[in-house]
Amino acid sequence: MNLYETPALFNQNMSKEQQDKFMYFYKGVFSGYNITTIHDCSIGAGGSTLPISKLGYKVSGSDLSETLLNKAKENFKEAGYDVELITSDFRSLDKNLNNTYDCIISTGNSLPHIKNEEVEHFIKQMYSKINENGLLYIDIRNWDKLLNERPIFNEKDPFVMTEKQHTSLYLIYDWHDDCSVDFVFATSTDRCGKHDNTIFVTAPTYYPLEYKKYEKMLNDNGFKIIKCFDVDYLWSSFHKDENKTGDFKKDFNNINWYSILAQKI
Repeated sequence: MNLYETPALFNQNMSKEQQDKFMYFYKGVFSGYNITTIHDCSIGAGGSTLPISKLGYKVSGSDLSETLLNKAKENFKEAGYDVELITSDFRSLDKNLNNTYDCIISTGNSLPHIKNEEVEHFIKQMYSKINENGLLYIDIRNWDKLLNERPIFNEKDPFVMTEKQHTSLYLIYDWHDDCSVDFVFATSTDRCGKHDNTIFVTAPTYYPLEYKKYEKMLNDNGFKIIKCFDVDYLWSSFHKDENKTGDFKKDFNNINWYSILAQKI
């Protein structure tokens, strides 16, 4: 099954704890900039973007998955917000956006679903869709770290752990010769000491996007990186008690998930 066509992400980051964490984080990211309109071009089910609406920004969104867009509309509506949503691929976003924005964001490590040359094309498109001195923001896994380590298997915290049932999630990395990778999520359930079933869900192929390559794409196409953030603590499964200094460059090899804020110049 395709991860984005299942309910697996419907409630991602929708708990009050996660909403509050993201609100506090975004408040720090965007304060000091004269922005009102923000478009998330990989909005998914909206859990990572709804906190921006709660901060008072005018939010809109797009995504390739209509399944997730329908859930996003529901999530925003239940929170009291009316959000404009459209179906769009990154590669044709400029043709589908009728407006320009103070800030365009891509949440959830989504941009690496397209090849690096297509990422650069996306940046070129977005230059004309971002207002003067506007912002381009993404959050992303640390692909430099993943490429260096080449993990094969990762066990997540159990969903259920009782005397009668044990349900665990495993992430399997299927690496290809061109360094692209498929994420396979295996949910395994044991009942009363015996294996019951295993369900496999696969995300579309990822094409690793390394920091220096993305920085060059931005610089070559009218943007300048103004700040980077360690966001491991926002994605709780990546929050580890590692020895970090608080300096992004020094900590880079210990960061699993980070975000980049760039400005149109």
